[in-house]
Amino acid sequence: MKGPYSLRRLLWAGPLATLAALAANSIYFIITKAFGEQYRIPLDTTGAHVSPMPPLMFILPTGLAGLAASVFFGLLIRFSRLPGVVFLSVAIAAFILSLGGPSSLPNTSLKTELLLSGMNLLTALLLTGGILLLSHRR
Repeated sequence: MKGPYSLRRLLWAGPLATLAALAANSIYFIITKAFGEQYRIPLDTTGAHVSPMPPLMFILPTGLAGLAASVFFGLLIRFSRLPGVVFLSVAIAAFILSLGGPSSLPNTSLKTELLLSGMNLLTALLLTGGILLLSHRR
């Protein structure tokens, strides 16, 4: 019996959702920088010295999250009876855990922490929604 999700559709849905998340985060980063946010975060292990965050620090994790989510959902489609429910549950848990990253940065302003958390939310919504909606059989 075929389930409601298609591995064939996931092959293009995963990369498309990842590209959407990368584009949205890049636009978000550019707009918030235009409004004056410097994204000053510690780039060394001591946390004493803060400097502007390079774009690669959100591009690489977003791309890796998209790849991991696509592979994980592909495995769920193949081996789970309820892949959508399991994927959504894990995605929500991963999003909640991802909020710990920005909030644990030493010597970082609350505004920067909140804006970085906004990036996490944008990534979670676009990756999860994109993968679930686009890989669904019509």
